[in-house]
Formats: sequence, structure tokens, C-alpha cells
Amino acid sequence: MKVWVAGHRWWVLGAGALVVAAAVVVGVVLAGGGGSHGRTLPPARARVYTDQQACLLTGEKGTADPAAAPVWAGMQDASQRTRAKVTYLAMAGEQSVGAAGPYLATLAGRKCTVVLTVGTAPDGAVAGVAPEYPGIRFLVVAAAGGGHDGANVTTVAGTRTAVGAAVEAALGR
Repeated sequence: MKVWVAGHRWWVLGAGALVVAAAVVVGVVLAGGGGSHGRTLPPARARVYTDQQACLLTGEKGTADPAAAPVWAGMQDASQRTRAKVTYLAMAGEQSVGAAGPYLATLAGRKCTVVLTVGTAPDGAVAGVAPEYPGIRFLVVAAAGGGHDGANVTTVAGTRTAVGAAVEAALGR
């Protein structure tokens, strides 16, 4: 009998200690403790995006290509102003118009609102692919400009400012 009573005492003491600890935690939380002393948290760093996105198709060098770098920078500028997502896809393997078609279809499948192209192969594939996706705006970035315009295709100069403005316009902003 003494064993049960001694074990019972420890159980009661342990339960009492838990109740006291829980009361202290609740008191600290309700009192607004935790050391904040009226400080507020900084705003979140994550950007809230819209459901629109601008996608870039480049040759195998990606945004490291000197022709693609200002295009990518212009897209990022437009993203900051419109809150549209921007992404890019670099072609791998054969750099031909025929090989670029599936890459453009991939971007269309990603629900890109605007698709930009830089380079001979991506630019050349737009004419064959754009009619299949009338809801997507295609921007062909060319150094000289002209020659690619159509129902949902526009040629844009390859400068950061021109690309940023064209992306914003294509997004309806």
C-alpha cells in the first residue's frame, strides 16, 4: 500500500508542476510578453504576383546571351511595375526553327500571357506557332525590328526600355 501512495504523490506533484508551467505560459502570452516591447515586424519580402506572366524563349546561352540580357532586364522592370511573373526558358540542343516550336508550345502550356523570343531560331518559330495560341501575345525581339507582326505577334526593339514598355502594353497595363 505504501508503494501506491508514494507513487500517487509523485503523480500529483508532477501534474501540479505541469499546471503551474501552463499557467505561466498562458500568462506570458496574454500579457504580450516575448520581448517585443511594441516592435512591429518588417513587411514581408515576398512579392505578391498577379496571375499574368511574361515568358522569354532564348537560344542555348539563355540570359547570358548579349542580345537576351537587355530583354530579361526589361521584363524584370515590367514585372516590378505590373506584378506579373517573369520566367525564361533556354533552348538546348539543336538551334533551329523546327526545334524551337516545341519550346514555344511549352511556354504556352505554362499559361504565359506574353511570350517573348530572342534569337534566330525562337524568332523564326513564332510565325508557325502563334496562330495556334490566339490568346497569347507574342513579342519577337529583333535588333532591327519589323517583319514579324501579325494578329497576336508584335516585333519589338531589343532595348531594355522598349521591351519593358512592350511587356506592360501586352499585359494591358
